[in-house]
Amino acid sequence: MNRVTVQALREELSGLHLAADAAPDPAVRAGHFREAAYLALDLGDPARAMTYALACLDAARRTTNRSLQALAHVTIALVMGDVHDDVGAATHFREAEGLARSARDARGVAVVSVNASHHELERAHYASSTLRLMSLLRSPYASAVQADEEGRGLDQVFHMNFTRGAAHALLGLSPDLPDLSAQLSGAREEISAQLEVSYDVLRRCYHHEMPLANSRWQPDVLEALLIHARYRASWTEAQALADEWVQLAQDWNVPAQLGRALLGRAALRAHTGQWEGVRVDAARAAQDFGDEHPSRALAAQQLLAQAHAAQGQWQAAFEVQQALSTQADRIYRAFMQQSARLRVIERQAAEAEVRAEAFAEAALRDPLTGIANRAGAQRRLNQMRAAAQRGRSGAVALLDIDHFKSINDRYGHAAGDEVLRRVVQTITRAIREVDLLARYGGEEFLLLLDGLTRAEAFRACLRVRQLITEIDWSDVAPGLQVTASIGVAEITAGQPQEAILREADTAMYEAKAAGRDTVRLAHGH
Repeated sequence: MNRVTVQALREELSGLHLAADAAPDPAVRAGHFREAAYLALDLGDPARAMTYALACLDAARRTTNRSLQALAHVTIALVMGDVHDDVGAATHFREAEGLARSARDARGVAVVSVNASHHELERAHYASSTLRLMSLLRSPYASAVQADEEGRGLDQVFHMNFTRGAAHALLGLSPDLPDLSAQLSGAREEISAQLEVSYDVLRRCYHHEMPLANSRWQPDVLEALLIHARYRASWTEAQALADEWVQLAQDWNVPAQLGRALLGRAALRAHTGQWEGVRVDAARAAQDFGDEHPSRALAAQQLLAQAHAAQGQWQAAFEVQQALSTQADRIYRAFMQQSARLRVIERQAAEAEVRAEAFAEAALRDPLTGIANRAGAQRRLNQMRAAAQRGRSGAVALLDIDHFKSINDRYGHAAGDEVLRRVVQTITRAIREVDLLARYGGEEFLLLLDGLTRAEAFRACLRVRQLITEIDWSDVAPGLQVTASIGVAEITAGQPQEAILREADTAMYEAKAAGRDTVRLAHGH
């Protein structure tokens, strides 16, 4: 078995961070940050995990890959769940499922369900976890967990979660709502059958007949097999599995893993009345969990108090219960503070994202008129060229304000700026929402007319030309008249952007040569 230590986890985390920073591909970077977030959780550092999870989401969004974004939201949900922010976790699970469904990603939807079931298991909501996984099996997405062809072990995680949840629920150890218990009872036969299927998969993993996709899942397999042995009342087998789990955790020397194993063995010993063993294991578990995993430390303390009481050690039990009250209050405050801290990290990331989007948007806009600039126009034109490949019509028009230099010279640059703004306002009111007006440079504007044929675009530009001649300039400068020359070219499939713009530019100069204040069509090619 591979040996895991705190030092090894920290070194792996450092390596992932460096690899993420060095990766030029945002998809690869997202994967490294996602793994780093999970490692940070294993190390009991949710704030660091949230930082990595948000970095994962940022990288995933740069790919426009919705499946990758869904995985990032799942990671954030698990980090929030670690500090008992169930509202935040539920929000991100919903976002993840919506993205996966919109991408028609069956595996992505299954990943969300399996991880949401894990979140419920950590809350001891065994019935809801089991019913969620049964719902997945009945859905069109079941194939993603029945045989994980991508080799990432999603099927194995499903069987671990199902075995833990179903065995606990069928033992009556689930504090879920009454209506969920009724649903569980109604599906008991189906759940029992699937439990044996999942158990058989884990049994083969345990006996090395089937390799685990991730060696760090060995304790999870032991935990699932242990609760299944309890379900079957195989106490000797359960005790052997519990001892093996504790031994593995001791070999790995990760305090949280050891605490979890000791807590699992303490729960088994409590069920069989081995109260001295419960007392020893629970005390050690509470110490191993410490402040990094306060809710599990609390569960260990509760078992410790129960062990003292069962042994007639009433004073010791009373003292533990007193300490529990104080600790529960401290844990509640710690969770609230930790949750608030994660929300601050999340909000700061969101604000940074909004700022980045605003800067990106500003880079595509003309500061004087507020419309798109040359870069924005070129991006939209490329989109329309792609649409032309699919058979959609489109046209471009280059518009130049006639004698603009003389307007600046005679009336001043302030008047010239107002001419540009007012012409833009007039054209913007005249065109459709699907069209785009952009400042191409100086007094030149580019008008992108989506879905219009050559003839329709020509008629639209005739109307634009007429509206410009009708603008009232009396408040700007007495006697001011403004006209424009317009050249129109059609967007045809396979035609380079430069060729389209060159045709429109040639047509515009033909309009100027014809006396200005007119519209000319490009001759085509």
